[in-house]
Amino acid sequence: MAPMPTHKKRGLAGLAWRITMPVRRLIGGDASDNNVEARLAVTYFLAEMLAAASRTYPIWKKLLDGAFAECSLSFDERRTLFDMHPIDDFYFAGVVALECARMRGHYGPLEASEILGEVGEQVDAVAGRQDRVVSDLVFHILGKIELGAGVGRMKAPYDKVVKAILQQMGVLENEITSAQMRDKALRHVLGEPLALGVPQWWKAFQAQFRLYWPTAEERAAEQPSQDDLPAPMRTPEPTSVPLRGRRRRRAVAF
Repeated sequence: MAPMPTHKKRGLAGLAWRITMPVRRLIGGDASDNNVEARLAVTYFLAEMLAAASRTYPIWKKLLDGAFAECSLSFDERRTLFDMHPIDDFYFAGVVALECARMRGHYGPLEASEILGEVGEQVDAVAGRQDRVVSDLVFHILGKIELGAGVGRMKAPYDKVVKAILQQMGVLENEITSAQMRDKALRHVLGEPLALGVPQWWKAFQAQFRLYWPTAEERAAEQPSQDDLPAPMRTPEPTSVPLRGRRRRRAVAF
């Protein structure tokens, strides 16, 4: 049995180790080949973002409720604002979008576009949705961050996230609540859980691993033969397709 470490890793190295531990377990903690398929990396990324959203959402929702507590809304108006929207899913989309915006600073345009395409394919299922509410909001927020101050200049990209979530809730559609969108102090308060609670996953990942995209032949080799499958699982057409060249929704540069 290997000896237990005498102290924990600190700083960025410690953060990178903790964030990427599931990936290390998959390929082997001391493996010299640290190449990870992009699809798998995105799967772990979204799992970590879901965990971050779950940790910080209760705090954020409490701040949100307090912000609108003194608004003179009728029962129906309050119900429309808070009960008719999947606010927790909106928040998860904001968490994913915020870290995806930071990701674009660590990868080239082509790689970032492929990563975003994979995020678009997986994120709705991770949120437990059958529609594209979460993925559409992720890319909408990304566009807002890119068109605004931009994450590169670090001018509060989480403010763009908060604005987008409030807009998605329909805050602008009510005369009483629309003033909240213009309250910078309130948006700053609502942005704190995002600014402090979303780990820089891609920065930590890039420090430890390299991404790769399998070829069409490698993809096909990973698929079991039709003869090896039970009869109910056999399909008349092959199911494997290459990652590159596949039609990918919204994998675009903003």
